[in-house]
Amino acid sequence: MPKKYYKIDLGNGAEIHVYFEVLNGLIINFVVKLVLIQNDGYREIIRFDSAHGCPHKDIIDAGTVIRKVWFEFIDNNDGLNLAVKDLKDNFEMYIERYLKWQKK
Repeated sequence: MPKKYYKIDLGNGAEIHVYFEVLNGLIINFVVKLVLIQNDGYREIIRFDSAHGCPHKDIIDAGTVIRKVWFEFIDNNDGLNLAVKDLKDNFEMYIERYLKWQKK
C-alpha cells in the first residue's frame, strides 16, 4: 500500500502535515494535523483522521483531545479533502484559540 506524506508551510511556524495510505485508488487511512512550531517543539492543535472507522476532527488543548467532531456520512477521500481545506481556510483562528487557551 503506497503511503504518502507532505507538509504545507503556512508561515509563522504553522504547518499542515498530511499522511495517507492508498489501496486500489482509495484512501484507506489518513491523518491531517495543524501544528505550531514553538521554542520547545511541535504543538498539535487540530487533527483530522480516519481512526475509529470514521473521519473525524480532534480539537486539542495541551496535548489532550478535548472534543471530537464526527463526519459519519463522508468517506476517507472526502474526509482528507475536507481536512486540508478546513485547515488552510481556518488555521489562523485555530492558532489564535489555542494560544488563548495557553494563557489561562
